[in-house]
Amino acid sequence: MAESTYQELKERFAPAGAELEPDVLAELQSIMRLHSINVEELWYKWESYSMKMGSDDMKLNIDTARSLKKDVQDSLERESRSKAHVLNSNKRGGATPRNVQSNGDVFGMYGNFQSPICIC
Repeated sequence: MAESTYQELKERFAPAGAELEPDVLAELQSIMRLHSINVEELWYKWESYSMKMGSDDMKLNIDTARSLKKDVQDSLERESRSKAHVLNSNKRGGATPRNVQSNGDVFGMYGNFQSPICIC
């Protein structure tokens, strides 16, 4: 991982003067890779998750990092299902059947001419 990304993660997620545990760092990196997000977006997701769980000062450890990962995945799946539902409800029905009378000719030409067709 790039040193700048590690530094950003440390600044955002590590308590003042502390280091991120290697397994927590690995989970955060995994979330960023899986969802193609940067450190800032991950931080917003963490803050949102913390508020949703009812704790503004939630401590980041391996358990909460895994819970965050699961929450991000669940919200992505909900969003995907919602979009799929909207797309399915907007689909057109099948074509309206026409009242076609069969006269034995596929092209509808039989019987439409006064004289037989001669191709010479």
